[in-house]
Amino acid sequence: MADALHFAFNPGRLGHREGAPGLVLQELTQFTLASVIACKDQAAQAAAAAQRAFGTSPPMAPATAAGNALTFIWSGPGHWLALGPHATGAVEARLGTAFGTHASVFDQSGSRVLLELRGPRARDVLAKGMSIDLHPRAFRTGDVAVTTASHLAVHLWQVADEPVYRLLVVRTWFDSLWRWLAASAAEYGCEVLAPAPYASHTA
Repeated sequence: MADALHFAFNPGRLGHREGAPGLVLQELTQFTLASVIACKDQAAQAAAAAQRAFGTSPPMAPATAAGNALTFIWSGPGHWLALGPHATGAVEARLGTAFGTHASVFDQSGSRVLLELRGPRARDVLAKGMSIDLHPRAFRTGDVAVTTASHLAVHLWQVADEPVYRLLVVRTWFDSLWRWLAASAAEYGCEVLAPAPYASHTA
């Protein structure tokens, strides 16, 4: 078997080739991403503003909350990532109008790579480089972790019980993350799918 560290991130099968792949991996593209940080002592007001504008309140614990246009991903106390399909117009202006003086908004759309990971060995692959417990009793659909994967800072959340995960990593770190993922998944077989436009996951 070829050295897993030398696999390019291209559609196709890598590693173990017999049977179904243990991991199926796909990059999701064409999304809007913004960092939303509540002003001092304004987290409750920011959550109320989001509820009025998007039909959901950003979570106050490590979880996701899906609204009618955006999904809010917990990133820390009073700090969220707002993720949705690509939209025309400045995201800072659109979200800034919704949050008013209760939160600051910063466009992060071009700074991250978003991956979806699924398959019967997805947990095993991630466990090789993450210190968090991904067993269903500890990490369930809707849960979020701000953690590290092979020493790289990532956001990880579960979107379905199969399990299906989504992972955000800083774009400049993606090459290192991919080398780790390729090596970790090689023994189980990994199928890389062609990139697809972002869409909210429906189980």
